[in-house]
Amino acid sequence: MRTGHGTTYCILATLLFLSSLGWSSSSAPTHLSLQDDGSLVVFDAKGGVAEFVKQGTPRQSIQLDGQSCNVSFGFNSAGKQTILVSLPNSATSPVVFLLGESEVTIPPKSGLRITLNESHMIEKMDGAPAGTVRFQKISSSSMSPPQPEPPAPNLTPQTTKPIPSPTQVVAPTPSLNPQPAESISSQAPALATPSSTSTDPMAGQVSPLSAPPLEIGWPGKLLQSPLSESQQEEDYFYVRTEGGARFVSSMNLVNIVGPLGPTNKLIQKEIAFSTGYRQDLDIGVWLTPWFGLAIETGFALNAIRGNTEGMTVSSSTYWSVPIMAQLCFQYPNETGFVPYLNFGFGGGWNYFDIGSIAYPAAGNGSTLSGAGNDMNNAYQIAAGVRWRIWEELGLTLAYKFYGTSQPTVDMSDDQQVTFGSPVTNSIELGGNFSF
Repeated sequence: MRTGHGTTYCILATLLFLSSLGWSSSSAPTHLSLQDDGSLVVFDAKGGVAEFVKQGTPRQSIQLDGQSCNVSFGFNSAGKQTILVSLPNSATSPVVFLLGESEVTIPPKSGLRITLNESHMIEKMDGAPAGTVRFQKISSSSMSPPQPEPPAPNLTPQTTKPIPSPTQVVAPTPSLNPQPAESISSQAPALATPSSTSTDPMAGQVSPLSAPPLEIGWPGKLLQSPLSESQQEEDYFYVRTEGGARFVSSMNLVNIVGPLGPTNKLIQKEIAFSTGYRQDLDIGVWLTPWFGLAIETGFALNAIRGNTEGMTVSSSTYWSVPIMAQLCFQYPNETGFVPYLNFGFGGGWNYFDIGSIAYPAAGNGSTLSGAGNDMNNAYQIAAGVRWRIWEELGLTLAYKFYGTSQPTVDMSDDQQVTFGSPVTNSIELGGNFSF
């Protein structure tokens, strides 16, 4: 019997010892910290720097709690800087890490959004979908392992002395994993209890905010109204292409230099245009959520037709190519319909290909023919609305008022023709691609 009891005690002692080792050696959670310039640092369980995301980085993949996560800097509709931390769709388990005085748990298919104030400190935090990200407050007593009663006077001091603030990289908060007294007693002189004031500049600033978008690949998540504040945010750069009907106002033949000189009867007559087509390409960047810069080019053409004064026109077209810089304004909102207004300035290339323009009542020398082009000053006002269907793809509807100064082109038969200032109106449909 004594032998049996002895064997039982040995087994129990061995299991207790192994359990103690497993408890004391479990890995500490990953720790995130925000630096003075707004950069994000990821510390490993041993307190070393594992990842670094520079302030303003559009998108970067990092490792948190042994899983791959996406981190990106952006701005919300109020112009405040944000940091998005999200799990990819392929994730099957939650990620847990320390952030300031909170333990943050992000489940699969969710994300965390951090809104920063002007001092690069946390103003708000929340998850998406709402309520899925869990925040557990870390008390001062739980931020360090429990301390046993000191067996000797030399173990009592200095455990309440505050941890000094580092000057550059903020050190991670001590592990939350409890350790048995047997394991701690050998390490007690090296442990220090942190003060009630956290050394992390992000500590104690958690409050709800709207949900961030999930990183699910281009063109992103299918949006549904009303949009959350974070879903109203977009990537900085975009490409937009639009095309549609172009209408050109009647144009005077201001002057003709040629065989008949100022006596040519075509002078001050008007030519008219059929409905044409215009296609544009814009490349731009949003400097704030509501203001940006862009360049625009494209092409447009209309057929020239005769007017009501007996003029006959055959095989004649008018082409133009805008090359402009633009000041861009928009109004992000929760409906997903984003109105915008652009002001463009630059140049416009005008090209006239005239088979024949004849005016019989003018007599001899009343026919124009030939082709010529001229580069002129150009301006444009564009107003439209963009419907954001996906996070990175939307449809646009726009009206554009475009004009140039008077073009002067050289035709055949030694004739130089000055046309009136072209004025065009366009209604266009298109697509907007963010990246």
